[in-house]
Amino acid sequence: MTELAIIAITRTGVELARRLARAMPATVWVPARFATDWPTARTYTTVAEAVQTAWSEARAIVFIGAAGIIVRLIAPMLSHKTDDPAVVCLDEDGRFAVPLVGGHRAGANQLARQIAAITGGQAAITTASDTQGLPALDLIGREAGWRIAPDSAVTHVMACLVNGEPIGVWVDPALSTARALLAEALAVAPAVTWVSDLNELATERFAAIIVVSHRRMAGWWEQVRSKGLRYLPPVLVVGIGCRRDTPASELAEAVAITLTDTDLAPECVTAIATADLKADEPGLRALAEQMGVPLTIVAHEQLRSFDPTALSPSAATRFALPGVAEPCALIAAQGPLLVPKRAFARCTVAVALRDAPSAPLTDTPSRGHLTLVSIGPGDLTHLTEAARQALTNADVVTGYGRYIDLIRPLLRANQEVIATPAMGDEMGRARVAIELAQAGKRVALISSGDIGIYAMAAPVFETLQLLGWDGQNPTVAVLPGVSAFQALAARLGAPVNHDLCLISLSDLLTPWSVIERRLRAAAQADFVIALYNPRSHGRNWQLAAALAIVREHRPPTTPVAFGRQVTRADEQIMLTTLAEVDPEQADMLTVVLIGNSQSFELAGHVVTPRGYTNRTTAPTPTTAASPVPDYPIVLTKPSHMPAVVIGGGAVGERKVRGLLAAGFPVRLISPVATAQLAEWAATGRIVWERRTYQSGDLAGARLVFAATNDRAVNARIAAAAIAAGVLCNVADGRTLCIDSSPGTVIGA
Repeated sequence: MTELAIIAITRTGVELARRLARAMPATVWVPARFATDWPTARTYTTVAEAVQTAWSEARAIVFIGAAGIIVRLIAPMLSHKTDDPAVVCLDEDGRFAVPLVGGHRAGANQLARQIAAITGGQAAITTASDTQGLPALDLIGREAGWRIAPDSAVTHVMACLVNGEPIGVWVDPALSTARALLAEALAVAPAVTWVSDLNELATERFAAIIVVSHRRMAGWWEQVRSKGLRYLPPVLVVGIGCRRDTPASELAEAVAITLTDTDLAPECVTAIATADLKADEPGLRALAEQMGVPLTIVAHEQLRSFDPTALSPSAATRFALPGVAEPCALIAAQGPLLVPKRAFARCTVAVALRDAPSAPLTDTPSRGHLTLVSIGPGDLTHLTEAARQALTNADVVTGYGRYIDLIRPLLRANQEVIATPAMGDEMGRARVAIELAQAGKRVALISSGDIGIYAMAAPVFETLQLLGWDGQNPTVAVLPGVSAFQALAARLGAPVNHDLCLISLSDLLTPWSVIERRLRAAAQADFVIALYNPRSHGRNWQLAAALAIVREHRPPTTPVAFGRQVTRADEQIMLTTLAEVDPEQADMLTVVLIGNSQSFELAGHVVTPRGYTNRTTAPTPTTAASPVPDYPIVLTKPSHMPAVVIGGGAVGERKVRGLLAAGFPVRLISPVATAQLAEWAATGRIVWERRTYQSGDLAGARLVFAATNDRAVNARIAAAAIAAGVLCNVADGRTLCIDSSPGTVIGA
């Protein structure tokens, strides 16, 4: 079975599917007529064919198209939420990802969020618990292996939770770990009451009840299950000793009798344990396979460490062992014995309680995991869902003390937290995190903003390189976040909509000569520039030097913004210009954002146009100016006007040169072109379509230049321009003037 199937029905949808498939492994379905566009994709003749096949083969389906289509196609196949795959409907622009089926249990809600993160759209979650910030009851404990009793009234209990009706909760006193997990999940739920007496749940006081237990509770549960949800955690370890070649059926019967007699739920069995001398016993292996649990083998050395006087008498003493069933159950469970050894004709059975995940039984250390978590600019609302999950799942959370304080409200009481006071000890923090992960722990190393931008990602991987890291111990994942420059940009409006350069002014790790060279290159290239680490007590001159370099290449009116502690309680944002900026207003908690030559201030916001078509720019002192055009253009009402030049001869070249000097985007239509026009096309300054003029070529244009050597063609172009209301110049004279009224044809 595949994890994800993506079904597209149009060419635009196919392109979006291609984008998604680059970010998440998937089987992609495309119409047969698009097979040549994507040879590795699966093809279909009808959409119904693709949907029906994906429904049976995939755990999740993303349908790119109208919701009505997919709703009608999947309706006849819907079975039960425990069996149906997740289905997410996505529009062709990727703006809205809508979970249709399997929001919680099948993961459609999370898949929609993941897709929205890729496309830059929104996940349209309609599940009531999600919209209210309440836990999904059918997901609680799933990672810990909890099952839900099949006769539970899940829908009723979920409705009571959403509606704020009183819910009673009882967890078996022996299950302290399960109680902690459930308490954390229900911490935000209203009207939840924890009871110590199980019988209280049967009263009319509670509209719904939640029970966690490894007990069968058959008679009692029958009375309350119409309003109840019962979780079955995997906490029972069954120890078995047996004679050679005892069949699986006989062993299964012995286990079933033992569990029934002691009121234990078979759904809560998490492992079968036996001694290594029985490791190859076919009946035991078959039984474990039938029950869907692992067969845990306990070594002689571990068994011999038990005091035989503390266990039931055993025939295993002839093997110099204190027993098999009881000690194996105790060792594998690392918890108390619930059922002492029970003897059957050819086997013995004992049951122990595993209240918490057990440590490995071999000498092989468990493989740890290190997650590098970006916590964003400071406001927890900007923390990604993936980052929240990583913090929740971590055994240890570590990082600079100031950053730990920002996310402390999200941490659990039982998590280990290591806050380092020294801001500059990045390599030390990296080593500590790696060592903890190599010891088998799940470690979250945090950093503000994006951990890959002037933060902890590089020190971690540099340290791993020195350690000869093989990519496996520990495993490492990096989670992106909102960087400081992005947070400041959002506050300002649209200052980084064109090419952007990030530069740190800290010369602690990079020589100032290198920083200065980069500053000059970025300023000369007219990048929007974000400056990190601009000024500290020990480095108080670098920002002034950087601004002086930028002034050589930018107008004095260029917007400059200082953003300090953006999104935090003491946020400060100051907007000024390159001529008036005061470097002393910045510190190490400040990001400085400098616009490019096109950027402008608008009602307290900063805007950088996406192109250079609106405003002309004088060349910087270090950039050679373009030659004065020999075909001057005068603009009476400059605006965003894409231009089309038809004709690639000498006249067409003069037209293009004048347009480029004035800052217009140019599309050239001609089967041939001069060497200069070809060079401009090769360097991307113009778009050259190598063909003759065709009807429809003026679509989207505001300026048209008919510069062919055929007057009849030029006349056709002029007529088309008049019909479309487009400014047109016909190359029959020596001067050029662009009028301000649409549809005007001017001789030149």
